[in-house]
Amino acid sequence: MKEYKFIHQKLTPIKRDADFEDLINSYAKMGWRVVNTFVHRGIVKAILEREKKE
Repeated sequence: MKEYKFIHQKLTPIKRDADFEDLINSYAKMGWRVVNTFVHRGIVKAILEREKKE
């Protein structure tokens, strides 16, 4: 069974893209993988997936 997480880019004025990349990489270390990304009202959002831990 899979589980999913929804994350979004923080609205910081400097290094927003780099900060979001760091956030995605931190989730990857916990076993999450990006399955979809999109932009809504100028904010990058991502859906992550991993095997559910029992």
